[in-house]
Amino acid sequence: MAKKKELTEEEKLDNEIISLLLKKGISTGAEISKTFNEMYGKIIQRLLDTEFDEFMEYEKGSHEEKKDGNRRNGVSSKGKKVKTDNGVIEIRPPRDRDGKFEPQVVKKRQKVLGGFDSIVISLYAKGISLEDIKGTIQQIYSVELSKETLSNMTEAVSEEVEIWKNRPLKKCYPFVYVDCLYCAIKENLVSEKHAIYVALGVGEDGVKDVLGIWIDKTESASKWCEIFEELKERGVEDIFFISMDGLSGLPEAVEKIYPKAIMQRCIVHIVRNIYSVIPKKEAKEIIADLKKIYTATNLENAILEYENFREKYKDKEKLLKKIETDIHWIYQIFEYPPAIRKVIYTTNAIESLNSALRKVTKGKGSFINKNALMKVLYLRVKDLQKKWSTGIANWTNVKRELVEIYGERFLKYIEK
Repeated sequence: MAKKKELTEEEKLDNEIISLLLKKGISTGAEISKTFNEMYGKIIQRLLDTEFDEFMEYEKGSHEEKKDGNRRNGVSSKGKKVKTDNGVIEIRPPRDRDGKFEPQVVKKRQKVLGGFDSIVISLYAKGISLEDIKGTIQQIYSVELSKETLSNMTEAVSEEVEIWKNRPLKKCYPFVYVDCLYCAIKENLVSEKHAIYVALGVGEDGVKDVLGIWIDKTESASKWCEIFEELKERGVEDIFFISMDGLSGLPEAVEKIYPKAIMQRCIVHIVRNIYSVIPKKEAKEIIADLKKIYTATNLENAILEYENFREKYKDKEKLLKKIETDIHWIYQIFEYPPAIRKVIYTTNAIESLNSALRKVTKGKGSFINKNALMKVLYLRVKDLQKKWSTGIANWTNVKRELVEIYGERFLKYIEK
């Protein structure tokens, strides 16, 4: 027969508490919640009293000599109601004559305790409005939190955002993807679309990192120039490839800061731009034929696929004109080995990021200001980066090709 495991003192105490609670006749989930909330209130009150005793440096009713003229002054005449994730508790904070006591268990003017902060921030990170968060908490916990209280809970994120925006970056990002999204912000009671600049880097270890998010009224080459200057100030010494959209003047602007970087037009943008000049019913076939060009095994085959494309769609002048404008960007990727080539034209990383950001901005109406929008975007990025601990696919081969092409320019960042 197996020897019965001996309980620890903590386990024995837990069993005694459970037995005492059951003696009260608790039998439903609602009664359990109510009882625990009452116990929680009593524990908080006891902690407050203990904290006050330590502050006063003498116990209640003591006749010992006091260090100063400050004395106990009873408790608050009105009980203070505090909301918890189990309901509402009522406490009576102790007072001193000089009003110097600053409790830490439940701070002055604090009306909400534990649990809710993480819940609110988690929901806020998913782009849920404060009004909807308020309704969700009320429905689940039967606790009503004001919009002001919810806003204060998320306000702490603003400090995190500032630290994140100004944090030092790695010295080298072999690949950087830049793109712009748009979102409505209210300014002077008028809702206007603003540009959200996003820069995603892949470090020397292959791990993705959102280098920053910036908000401005429109997208411009000059703003991108400012952004890359900022990245340099934050420690980025070298970038090998920059994948961008087709904004006029952007390559020239970036060249001023990172003259050695190779500018590569984003293939996804090239593909997306032809949708406006092709019939919807033919889109799938045309896109598939276009893919044959940029996924060809080498430049010679890519040129051959392009000629086949031109012949097949010779009656679609607008389509051919668009492709002709960008074909040199497609041909450029064949200057590099297969693994690097795929990282350049497969812009899944930035597209996946943009999709995640759109989920927390699309259909949310206008944000009240830039700060509110930035908090939501930052929280979303923070949530995403938890999943980015491993490098991008096939990084070992990409890294080997980078060493072969760039030698010491890359090696100095990976050798300890």
